[in-house]
Order: sequence, then structure tokens, then C-alpha cells
Amino acid sequence: MKPEQHSFKRQLDEELDALRFTGHHKVRTRTHPRSWLERLRSIWNTELEIPLLPAGSAVLVLLAIAAVHEWQQSHTDENGTGNPQLIEAGGNTYWDDDYKKAVAMNETDRQD
Repeated sequence: MKPEQHSFKRQLDEELDALRFTGHHKVRTRTHPRSWLERLRSIWNTELEIPLLPAGSAVLVLLAIAAVHEWQQSHTDENGTGNPQLIEAGGNTYWDDDYKKAVAMNETDRQD
């Protein structure tokens, strides 16, 4: 060590001689928890780093999947199959759901 550094070190040691670290117990309990409550506190004390791009992409994909699922659920027929069926009535071929709507409208017109 150079004489200049040695004098700075001696002066620093003299100034800090009165200071003593007394938080050994607190540091020890935070770094090495004993009870489940102390372990829980140590878990909450950790810092989490979540990358924004992958997390945002995952949330976006989940939202897209949920939206597509809801859209498919809202467009299924009464049977819940999601595939409309063809029926024949009076020599003509109709979609089942359209035929049921037309029959229902015809019945309401007759009742009025």
C-alpha cells in the first residue's frame, strides 16, 4: 500500500471506530428464516424480474384464445354441435335453423 493510501486508511479507521454494526440479528433472521412466517416474509422480500415482451405476448395469446372461444360459443346452433344440418321439407332443402325460424314466424303470423 502506498503511504498516501495508508494514511487515508488510518484516518478512515479512526473516524469509523465509534460506529459498530448492531443489526446482525435482523440480517440473520431475514436471510435464514426459521418459522413459516419468517419464510413467507423472505419470499415477499425477493425481487422479481418479469420480461415484458414474453409476458405481454403470453397474455395477448390467452386473450385471443378466449375471444375465439367465446365467438365460437355464441355462434353454435341450439343442438350445441356448431354444424348446421340440412333438412328436406315439401320437396325443398333448407338449413335446419333457418327452417325453424321461418316456421316460428309463420306460426306467430297465424296467431295474430
